[in-house]
Amino acid sequence: MGLSTVKANGHFLWEDCIWIGLERNAQFKLEKTKSELFPILLREKWKQYLPKLGVHYFGIFSRNREQMDQEYRDVRLQIQQLLYDGGETEREKQKIEIKQLIQSEEKKILREKIIQNISLAYLNLNKRILIESIYDLRLERYQLEIKKRNLEIQTNLIPHSEKNSMKQWEVDFIAKRIHIQIQKENAYLELKSSMFLDPNDQLGLEPGITERIEIFPPTNSPIEVDSNHPIRKKNRLQMELAQIEEEAVQNDWKPKLVLGGYFGKNGNYGFPLQNEIYGVSLGFQTNLGGSSFNSNTQNGFQSDGNGIQRIPGYGPQAVGPGENAFQSGSFGFFDENGREKKRFDSRFSKLQTHLEKEQSELQLKNVSKSIELKLVEEYQKYNLYLEFVNSAFQGLEQKREEKKLHLITEIEYLKSEEEVFISFEHLIEHYFNYISYSLELVILLGEDPFSNRYYRLHNRKYQSVFTNLLILWKDQYPKEKWKELEPKLKKQTPFFLEDSNEIR
Repeated sequence: MGLSTVKANGHFLWEDCIWIGLERNAQFKLEKTKSELFPILLREKWKQYLPKLGVHYFGIFSRNREQMDQEYRDVRLQIQQLLYDGGETEREKQKIEIKQLIQSEEKKILREKIIQNISLAYLNLNKRILIESIYDLRLERYQLEIKKRNLEIQTNLIPHSEKNSMKQWEVDFIAKRIHIQIQKENAYLELKSSMFLDPNDQLGLEPGITERIEIFPPTNSPIEVDSNHPIRKKNRLQMELAQIEEEAVQNDWKPKLVLGGYFGKNGNYGFPLQNEIYGVSLGFQTNLGGSSFNSNTQNGFQSDGNGIQRIPGYGPQAVGPGENAFQSGSFGFFDENGREKKRFDSRFSKLQTHLEKEQSELQLKNVSKSIELKLVEEYQKYNLYLEFVNSAFQGLEQKREEKKLHLITEIEYLKSEEEVFISFEHLIEHYFNYISYSLELVILLGEDPFSNRYYRLHNRKYQSVFTNLLILWKDQYPKEKWKELEPKLKKQTPFFLEDSNEIR
């Protein structure tokens, strides 16, 4: 599917990127297709409870020299019904149902991983775009300073030797700006990669994401990973599956009983057939400590003429009119050589599943605790730089007035502005880091990645201290530079779950 078929109106929002990534992810498509297999398998298992019908034809012809010609035909309708199998069919059906649920949880795990990867790449790209825009404003200030210096050289206010000289802060700034531009391009590639787009595809983002987000401080109450997290549900289902596998091995001694019957006609003179035949059979099979026992009994009736009764293991036997019957049985001593290995495999699988469940629980708890600590750190640093930048802006306004009154030099003012730039860059880093870590944590907690306890994505502009600082900074420069950074309305958000009937 081409990018044009899923392109948003204008540029892409956060929500658009996730929808596109989910639609284009090949592994996710395969998981959705795989889920169609289980209803087919269940229908096949249900057929075990239904009687098996079949039409059987049997014919013998003998035309030999010095012997009378013989002709025999037999056509019958056969039916077999499973009476008892020790619960094997029901257990097989339960295993398919559990595997279907496990696959559903695996699909959720993959879906949430895709949402997380795309969201983190999207937030990182917005961070890089915003930081680059700050550096672009700084570049304008830098270019104005160069023009001013060239004018001073032309008017002999400063010596010509200053024309090609560069200050250390200028070199550092240009080098850092080059690095920021490369970081932004890499962020674009990461987002395209997470959305399964070609590196040459055009991908424009709707600006103004910071003017849609409201962030909240991290809660002091202990957090707990969602009890219905897909990983936890998958582990519980795998334990159920291992339990059923163990029960299957423990109950393999239970017998199977099959009731059968037939009705038809046979004859020795071609069609139409002359003699009616009918009968019933009972089959018995069981395992006894690695040995096997099979028994088969058949009682039939032939109205007239000569017929043939097929006895398993003995071939066709001639019978006459009236009642015909046979019984057969066989006992195989220790012919189930793999039985003990099956028992070991079932115990090992159960132990392995239990250990994996414990490991997953520990990993979920450790990861959530680690993210929570990073979250607290990023929020504290965000507030620290928020307060500093807010006061630094006020100090910068004073420096600007001092420069106009020639109380400080242009270089001194630019150094003061540089401090604000660097602090503002740190503020942006911690702002987006807090949202990124929050996103990772709320996915573990089972909350909406667009509206949760740590932040909320609003439909329209939301005015916060952070966005007020952005506006204050924009006010220092021509407004046309920032017109394109106005946010658009929120679109429908993709939920964790693809189907409305699925719950977490």
